Amino acid sequence: MSVQFMANKRRSFICLAVIIGLSALLDSFVALRMSVTNDEPIHLLYGVRILHFRPDRRTGGYFDSKMPISTLNAFPQRLASFLDRRHRLPQFCAFLGRLGVARIPTILATLALTLLVYLWAYDLYGAGPALASSLLCALSPNLIAHGTLATTDMYHAVGVIGSLYFFRRFLLQPTPPRALLSGFVLAVAQITKPFSLYLYPLVCLFMAIAVFRRAQFRSLSPRRLLAFAAIAVGWFIVINNIAYCFDRPFTRLESYHFQSPPFIRLQRTPLLQRVPVPVPYPFLQGLDMTKYAEDNGWVFGNVYLLGKLGDTRSQSFHGFKSYYAVALFFKEPIALQILFFLGLFWVWKHRSRPDFLLGEGLLLTAAATLVLWLSFFSRAQIGIRHILPALAVEVVIAGAAFSSFSSMPLARKALLATLVVWLAVSVGSYYPHMIPYMNEWVHDRRLSYKILADSNLDWGQDAGVVDEFLKRNPDVILNPPGPVAGRILMGANRLTGVEFWSPSAAWLATRYRPVAQVGYAHFLFVVTATDVARRGP
Repeated sequence: MSVQFMANKRRSFICLAVIIGLSALLDSFVALRMSVTNDEPIHLLYGVRILHFRPDRRTGGYFDSKMPISTLNAFPQRLASFLDRRHRLPQFCAFLGRLGVARIPTILATLALTLLVYLWAYDLYGAGPALASSLLCALSPNLIAHGTLATTDMYHAVGVIGSLYFFRRFLLQPTPPRALLSGFVLAVAQITKPFSLYLYPLVCLFMAIAVFRRAQFRSLSPRRLLAFAAIAVGWFIVINNIAYCFDRPFTRLESYHFQSPPFIRLQRTPLLQRVPVPVPYPFLQGLDMTKYAEDNGWVFGNVYLLGKLGDTRSQSFHGFKSYYAVALFFKEPIALQILFFLGLFWVWKHRSRPDFLLGEGLLLTAAATLVLWLSFFSRAQIGIRHILPALAVEVVIAGAAFSSFSSMPLARKALLATLVVWLAVSVGSYYPHMIPYMNEWVHDRRLSYKILADSNLDWGQDAGVVDEFLKRNPDVILNPPGPVAGRILMGANRLTGVEFWSPSAAWLATRYRPVAQVGYAHFLFVVTATDVARRGP
């Protein structure tokens, strides 16, 4: 039996290596084909500033939500600059300066997520479903799209899924090494996205559940939980200070320069004014600036959903409550959605309540908290990329549908195989243009802009494709400021009004139907001179 076990383990390891290799190839080609997106230069610039030990956010623009993890993407450019000043290795410097090289750390993070998905599914369902989950992760269009950019969305997904995985291992076996590792990963997650802070209340919730369910968690004594809490706080302070270059830790709260009303009210609390804050200054500074920017809408455009435009500069606009539900419905592959619900059905039939609590319960609570909070309490609804951790949870639980695959009836095997093939074909029909991917509910891709825009569709990623098209078609007019006759190519964000800083293209979106797409995010219209004269501006 041990020989058979080792053979199966070796086979699983080989299959996982093949899937990760496939993911690396798919992601690398996508990264090489995409033009620089709107946010990447700012992330890279903040990463460079961290490498120069200047993490303060107010010395540059749009650094409100940028995070220290971007140093990983910025390091190749920083090294190229260092070598170039010394006139060494010019060809190597040119290579390091390429955008594709800056994206490599994010691709590696995507591969790490695939491994974490495998580990989660392996612990919950076994080797076969774990391989299925990792394959679904490698084929997920939204994970590919934002796992190939020099931004922080993929790091956030890795941080959340990794934190939950190691926290669960600590709850199951609360040893000091596991407590140290769990606290460390929780702290590292905090330098990926400001919203990663929600992991700490989540951890506290499940620790409280452990206290009240002593029969299930006999080894989790209050003493061990308190020790874990102390370790987590310690790692939080240490990791943040290292990441932000020990910039002014222990600054009194009254000395901060806050802008957002919640932080100003906090600062004015008498008992807190003179409290020294142990984290570095840019940490709270970033949370404050992010809240202020979200409330005033000055770092992103209007919010768009199903033909409706929300003015983020208006205090009466509070976001679309259904934004992420709609994004999931149209941007997640239908086959993957079906597999997720099949996985949930398996969990409902086979999982005991105690096992569910520390498995799918922990994952689903984290995913639901993220989606619901951003749906009801956030105005920065600019893309499905903000809920990447929830998409990773989806592929973990979808793996449950493959449990006991070898003993399944033939019809069920055929169904699961068909869904996987459908997923691959659907993603392949867009490949390598993953950012604008929408599923088959969008029957006419030329009308995808009527559903979603911004980083769901048009994030600057198709600039190279558009340039090539314009060279072959010099008569085409790109983004005209007003009504003109001819062949007109218009980006989705201009077309929908997301870009409030650019002239509106409502005259085109409401009166005409595109005849073609370029790069899936630009739409080609034909407007006659007679029509312009008759209709007017």
